Amino acid sequence: MERRGLHLGILIGLGLGLACAVQGGAAPGVPGSPTSPVAPSASPSPTVLPSPSPTPGESSTGSAQPARLGESIPPPSPSPIREGPPTLPPFTPPPGFDPAVYPPPTPAAPNVYLTYATACPNLSGTEPGPPPTPEDVLQLLQAMAAEDPQRRQQATDPAFWPLLQEVRIQEAPGPEQLMPPRPAMESPYGELLRNGCGEAVMARTWWVEVCPGPCANPQAAQMESLKGHVYLIRRRGHWLIWAMR
Repeated sequence: MERRGLHLGILIGLGLGLACAVQGGAAPGVPGSPTSPVAPSASPSPTVLPSPSPTPGESSTGSAQPARLGESIPPPSPSPIREGPPTLPPFTPPPGFDPAVYPPPTPAAPNVYLTYATACPNLSGTEPGPPPTPEDVLQLLQAMAAEDPQRRQQATDPAFWPLLQEVRIQEAPGPEQLMPPRPAMESPYGELLRNGCGEAVMARTWWVEVCPGPCANPQAAQMESLKGHVYLIRRRGHWLIWAMR
């Protein structure tokens, strides 16, 4: 009796195992069986673009590296070149103007742009010597404030003539607004003018500051941005303005 029960238990166990095998497929843990754990699907690998080859003499990080022997190094990009001022047009003084007093101007040095004149004064006939008097300077500035364009032209050197249409004094200053004449190289723009016109021109140029009010007033004397700057030369006895701000 006990032996029959043992046989019956064995048969029942085999039947249950067979049923599980039929329903679940392969045994658990066997690769490929439906009941085995399935690994998650991997994300598609991103497309890797090839990095550009570094230029000879340059690493992949962009920093310059010594070129290897035999490598060709591209020439460096040329620096921008500023063209010099154009050649001055042919010059003829107006009728009634003495060519010895109003000779043609000379071009500025290449790549130097004069802000307060269009060219350099011709040294022909210029005179060294004492500075202009306050009366000399006032007469020139009064002429620059005149309605008559010929008076303004007579008070200036041909180097300044192209600017006469743009620069005009609304009202002539009084003598109390003039600082004493000084050598042009002492002015804040002396270096620029020397670079364009040279030492010889600056040696014969005088500079006069014009204050926005009485120069004796400390407040007016310190208003640098409102001051005028006049540059004069003397040619054959005539004082002329050749640059002005």
